[in-house]
Amino acid sequence: MLHLFNYYDFVPQIVPQIMSGKITYKIRIKKEYTRSDGTCALYLDIYQNRTKKKLNLNLSVPIEFFDDKKQRVKPSYKFANDYNLLIEKLLSDINSIEVNYRLNNDKLTIDKLLEDLTQPSLRINFNLFYDKLLEHQHDNKIIKHSTYKQQLATLGKLKRYKDPLVFADMDVEWLAKFKHWLKTSENNKPATVEGTIKNIKKYLKAANDKGIRTPLNYKDIKVKQVEGEITFLLSNEVKTLYNYYNSDFINPTWKAILQRYLFACFTGLRISDIHSITEDNFLDDTLVFNAKKTGKLQRLKLNKTALSLVELPHVFSGTYAEQTINKELKNIATAVGIKKRLYFHSSRHTFATNYLISGGQLQNLKKLLGHSKIDTTMIYSHVVDSLMNKEVGYLDDIVS
Repeated sequence: MLHLFNYYDFVPQIVPQIMSGKITYKIRIKKEYTRSDGTCALYLDIYQNRTKKKLNLNLSVPIEFFDDKKQRVKPSYKFANDYNLLIEKLLSDINSIEVNYRLNNDKLTIDKLLEDLTQPSLRINFNLFYDKLLEHQHDNKIIKHSTYKQQLATLGKLKRYKDPLVFADMDVEWLAKFKHWLKTSENNKPATVEGTIKNIKKYLKAANDKGIRTPLNYKDIKVKQVEGEITFLLSNEVKTLYNYYNSDFINPTWKAILQRYLFACFTGLRISDIHSITEDNFLDDTLVFNAKKTGKLQRLKLNKTALSLVELPHVFSGTYAEQTINKELKNIATAVGIKKRLYFHSSRHTFATNYLISGGQLQNLKKLLGHSKIDTTMIYSHVVDSLMNKEVGYLDDIVS
């Protein structure tokens, strides 16, 4: 092997080097254990606030060929240039990591350093970075399970579009093409597209905050506020489902799913709360529960129809995933002649809309739905106003 120069000759002497956050490190040889081939392993020892961790460099040399003072393999060893080159590369990576953290005013810890050293692909592949951070947030209960599932769906779309997706490819043109793909290939509606882009912006911000430079900075991504299409059932459609639920020819699976859906149509409960309530949540004609999404304690007086749908002590029969419920609701709608595209959350929209149509007050609806802001509840007021304005035109049929 021909070498134009010897890396060893250009290496300054090193005692444990100091990084930001009072981290020190050094290259050492594990003298206490000699392998069968007469060599000892090389390690990177890292210290911070009396904490020590080590990283195996997967290199080994005979003890006499390692210079403890210079922390390098002696030039007389046959693989000295190659091994020292690898050591220099490691130290260069450490320096780059240290600079990135310092420039971003972020504290560098041993764990962060080891992660960036051992998983460099996280600084190259956006999908891997997104995946690891998402799992970390879920495992440590930083985000709710419902949020995890929603953001996991975005990751699935990213992987279907391009995998791996490297940070260097994420520019304005990529974002425009990805949005177009969401609309055409995934058939996502505008609100869903913007929700997907919002998730990408979150994880791109996390990457930028870690010093990962991208052609498209997270600050350049603008997320539009788009009102999603609200699907709800009118009273006659709810009655159609209620009659079908009580019929003799409905199959057990559809009956169990309709039981949950209709209960939500008369209470406004989210599917996460439907899954969690038990007999203990019922106090006579009142339902008391902690809402899964907000964590708020809610007390809801149940109407007679809602009470008729509950079969204590089991409350709801069977166990069904949300995906299964949504699929079967569409089949049920087709079976009874309802042409709307049903999904479980439409039951909450149905409750809110019919509550206002029946004369309920907006402020009371806000409390029943557990909204923290009246603006969130106002969307149902707009829906009802639009519906009423449309029905005024039906009067023209009197003389036509």
